[in-house]
This record gives sequence, structure tokens and C-alpha cells, in this order.
Amino acid sequence: MEIDVLTGSNNWWTTSKVPSAFLGKFQRPLLEKLKKYLKKRQALLVFGLRRVGKTTLFYQLIQYLLDKKISPLEIFYFSFDERIAGIEDLIKTYEQKVLKKNLTEIKRVYFFFDEIQKLKDWQNKIKILYDRYPNIKIFLTGSASVLLQRKSQESLAGRVFDFFLKPLSFSEFLEWKEVQFSPKNLELYQRKLMPLFLDYLRKGGFPEIVEEKEDEVIRKYIKNTVLERIVFKDLPLEFGLKDIELLQVLIEMIARNPGMIVNFDRLSCDLKRSKVTIINYFEYLKHGLVIREVKNLRPGFLITSRKAKKVYPTNTAFCFAYREDFYQDEILQKVAEVAVAEFLDARFYFRNNFEVDFVLKKEGEVVPIEVKYGKIDKKQITKFLEKFKIKKGLIVSKDVFVQKESLKIIPLWQFLLK
Repeated sequence: MEIDVLTGSNNWWTTSKVPSAFLGKFQRPLLEKLKKYLKKRQALLVFGLRRVGKTTLFYQLIQYLLDKKISPLEIFYFSFDERIAGIEDLIKTYEQKVLKKNLTEIKRVYFFFDEIQKLKDWQNKIKILYDRYPNIKIFLTGSASVLLQRKSQESLAGRVFDFFLKPLSFSEFLEWKEVQFSPKNLELYQRKLMPLFLDYLRKGGFPEIVEEKEDEVIRKYIKNTVLERIVFKDLPLEFGLKDIELLQVLIEMIARNPGMIVNFDRLSCDLKRSKVTIINYFEYLKHGLVIREVKNLRPGFLITSRKAKKVYPTNTAFCFAYREDFYQDEILQKVAEVAVAEFLDARFYFRNNFEVDFVLKKEGEVVPIEVKYGKIDKKQITKFLEKFKIKKGLIVSKDVFVQKESLKIIPLWQFLLK
């Protein structure tokens, strides 16, 4: 590995600070959490969608270490998104050209590996590094979900802690924009915050477009910078996929039809692909954090139906990217469902003679949740409460607020600030 490549990525070796342009203007809550694990032996893995701020988080953590008087030469950063290199080759160059000594001679060294999933057999290589050098603190980021976690848990059991970085929440979005409001009296701020909320929905909390005003630029950013990188680079590299067109078709279909009930037989016929291929490609999109699956919870709440699964995009901006009619009421209804599903990390809904959008199971409690961004209709959720003798339910609305013990109604923008 050429030393110039490494020095270009580790400016602090010569300047003792991270370039200000790399630090961003906003610190995420996860930064404080990661600081608490700095003295722990375990590696730290931060995963999430592309462009949500994982690399910026790393740079902020590096600056924190520098502020704590950690030697700049003892902090190493490398991004596998920019080029692929062997870890042993990286360490050899680092030892010979930077440290001028063996890693074992230093009390503590910090290694930051960005987009680690790009490195083949990364989990075993990190395991070797972890076991060979107890003095190294390892930080990893990745842009895949289930597979990344599974590999870390299988090969790095007990050696790694996982953290999920989401796009900006609505609260963070407002803080970024320096909008002042009182969380205790949200009702007073509806006129002020509602336009900002619609702006948040179209941008999806991606930090780099928080200040962007042009719809065309936002759509281009989401498609080209986020989704196409996943479709053309991440998933094909990880799974050896060849049918890129199918990935694109599925992403657009789900982004345009949030909450669609998946019929694999019909999709197989319509798309002229085998049913097995369609099922597998849905799984790949889940691994890439592009879609989420919500299963039909059967009566009794212990099992789910294998049929009638709903699929949502994982971000409201994906809907905006593919729908010119984003602001129409019937579209915003579906977009609102996407926002609620992500906020709750929704796994279940109910459909058996009547339907409830989401069912939250937490600590033995079951809570039905309906999303009504237009006319408030209580029939479905009331049936659910009565049939299963559930005491509390929630309707997420556009702008109606009703505080009741049994059935609470709260506007979506307020719900996302709770």
C-alpha cells in the first residue's frame, strides 16, 4: 500500500486535527454513546443506510480522541469504499512508514475501517486482527443490515458491539435547522412546524440535503447517491447479483406503492422471473436496508401468517424520489405509514376480516396503531380493541389531537417528536 494513499486519508498525522469540512455541523446522539465504549476491549460496529452520516460520526470520534491528547499517529482510518486493500498490507505500511515500530510496542492504537463489508471475508480478518493485537481498538462501519450483523455475531461473537445509525429524526432535523420550540407545548407550534415536517418527509433525514430546496436535486440525490449505489455496488458485490434491472424495478415499485401486499406468484408472472428469484431479491433489498417487511399477526398474537406480508420502503424520501404527486392526500397517507413504520420499527400488522395498520408488541403489551392522514375512521381499530379486549389504541393523524385514555389521536409530526 502506497503511503500517499494513507496520508491522504489521515490528515491528522501532519495537522493534529480532522479537517473541519469532515466534521459536519451536527453531532448525533450515538456519538456520546460510542464515547462510553472507548475503553472497552470490544470492537464497535456502526451500520445503517448509505449517506446517513456514519463516516462523519467516525471523524467526530477521531477529533474527540485528538482533543483527549491521543497521539495523531496512533489513530488510523481507511475506507474500503474507495479502494480495497488487505488488512495485513495496511498494517505493514502503517508500522513501517508511520509508526516506525511494531503495533505491539504501543499501548493503545485506534483503527477505523469504513464500509467494511466491501472487504471479502472481513469478519474473519477482523477476528484475526482483534485476537492478535489486544492493544488495538477497532471501529467498523457498514451499509448492510442483517447479513452484516449475522457475520459479526457468527465470527466475532463476544468481540463486537453493534450500533444502528438511522437518518436524522424529525427532532434532529429541527435542531439542525436551529428551530426553537417547547416539547411540552407542541400544540402551539403546529403552524410553524407543519411546513418543516413536510420538508422533512421529502428529504428523509439525509444530512447532506437538509438545506436543499430544489425538488429535482433532492430526487436526484436519493436516486443516484443512495439507491443506485446500493443497487449497482453494494448488493452485487455482496451477493454476486447480475439482474440489476430487477432490483431497480422492485425498488421503484415499492417506493411508489408503500404498504403493498406481496404476491410472489403474481410478481413472478408480471416480471417474468422465477418465484424463487423474486423472493431472493426481496431479501437482498432487506439486507441493503432499502425495504422493510411487516407480517400479518394472527389472532392470539403469537404467530404470523406466511402470506399477506406488507412491504414498505425504509425511508419517506424513497417515495418522494419516485412520485411527482408526493403531496397529494392519498399519497401522503402511504408516506405517513412509512414514517410510522420506521419510527416504531414496525414488524406486524393485523388483517383478518378487518385491518389495523400496525400492531406493536412490547413487554407483553399489545397496542394497535392506525395511520389516518385524512379522514379519521375509528371503525377498524375499535373492532380490534373490542375483539381482543385491548385497553389502549393509537391513531396517528394529520392534524387532529384527542387525548383519551383508551384511544388517543395524535398528529404525525407530534408523534415523531415524542
